[in-house]
Amino acid sequence: MQNGRYYFKDTQVQRGRTYCYRILAKFARISGGGYPYNIVESLPSEEVCVQLPRDLPLITNVSVLETDLATGQMKIQWSKPVAADLDTFINAGPYRYQLLRGTGLGPGGLTEVPGASFTAANFWQANDTMFVDQNLNTQNNPYHYQVAFYVNGQNTPLGTTNEASSVFLRIQSTDQTNILTWQELTPWDNYRYDIFRLNDVSGQFDSIGTTTVPLYADAGLVNGQGYCYYVRSIGTYSIGGVIDPIINLSQEKCGIPLDTVPPCPPVLSITNLCNDGEINLPDPPYENYLMWTNPNAACSGTDDAVLYRIWFSEAEGAPFTMLAEQGDATNNTYVHSLEEGLAGCYAVSVLDSVGNESAKSALVCVDNCPLYELPNAFSPNGDDRNDRFTPFPGWRFVERIDLQVFNRWGNLVFQTQDPEINWDGANEEGKTVAEGTYFYVCKVYEKRVSGIVLRPDVLSGYIEVVTGGR
Repeated sequence: MQNGRYYFKDTQVQRGRTYCYRILAKFARISGGGYPYNIVESLPSEEVCVQLPRDLPLITNVSVLETDLATGQMKIQWSKPVAADLDTFINAGPYRYQLLRGTGLGPGGLTEVPGASFTAANFWQANDTMFVDQNLNTQNNPYHYQVAFYVNGQNTPLGTTNEASSVFLRIQSTDQTNILTWQELTPWDNYRYDIFRLNDVSGQFDSIGTTTVPLYADAGLVNGQGYCYYVRSIGTYSIGGVIDPIINLSQEKCGIPLDTVPPCPPVLSITNLCNDGEINLPDPPYENYLMWTNPNAACSGTDDAVLYRIWFSEAEGAPFTMLAEQGDATNNTYVHSLEEGLAGCYAVSVLDSVGNESAKSALVCVDNCPLYELPNAFSPNGDDRNDRFTPFPGWRFVERIDLQVFNRWGNLVFQTQDPEINWDGANEEGKTVAEGTYFYVCKVYEKRVSGIVLRPDVLSGYIEVVTGGR
């Protein structure tokens, strides 16, 4: 607020343009704590428009004429002020334009361009001016410019134009595609961009597309082959008496499309004898049968998968190691033989012909199918028949047990952690127990993919110890 009136200063404007404004207000009640509530918005005010005077030059062109690391050239052009807006009686000659340059898109960092100062004794002689800035690195750098305008032969400019930069083109290459993006800082509005590509046969640049946004994907190219481009921007100030349309060129830029897109990850499935519900497994080695989808057939746009990598971890959460590489893309199966059990986690990744590797497939973990059962009698009588208490044959995937055997009075007579047990009927003191019925409790610790896991059901029951001649 100033002098009892609200005001707003708009600094993002261009000389010579017409700007229109409306004002709306928001009203609210204020709480005891000073916070607004019940906020409402007014209708907008009447529109008020104003045209700014063109008492300073306007830059109209910053265009690349030559692309080179050391001898590049830029064309800079500007339009003179309007005499009526300048008031040439007050702002008499001599008049001078001084061009300033900065590296990059800007703003700031400007210095005077050597040889780019233009003086006229009379205003009618201070015409629109064009300057070619030479010996620049236009291949790697954009440049931005500003024109300072001096009157009355003074050393301080009456004012300066807004800064304007060249269009700077970048290329990101991917599989059979060059993706073109560009940037510029201009006081005028660019509303169209034309893309040109060098024709290797004619040696000329051909127009290949038009866009309204600073992005263009040139697809369907040959990987490994170079393609060169430039962009032509089309813009306007929308001010009468100023060149329209405003046309500027970017530097020339080349890109080589390369296959940087990995194949899609395969879909993995695993089967083994546990999955088949087998009760009596064969002796080790045990085998997991892996099968996965071939991305050349399963994924759209993928046709160059050449190698599979099979990954394995011994338990859930354990680090992966590469189990094998398989160079035949048509063979999407693998058999993993293990000595200790079937538990483990697997994944498969795919490499294409240029070494791009897919993400790993979804993790697939398989588990053991432990089996552990105890008999209810044995006869430790030395006849080499059923002389020891052991689990039924074929027990598997058990790390350890916690077995305790008690007599009818509840006294502990035998205990072990060995899954084989091999109890010969001797008690804790080494004496053969009496014939009769004994009670046991057995906790079983199984080998699982998640680690060593206590079996949820505790084995318990009675053991008949028979010492007679049976």
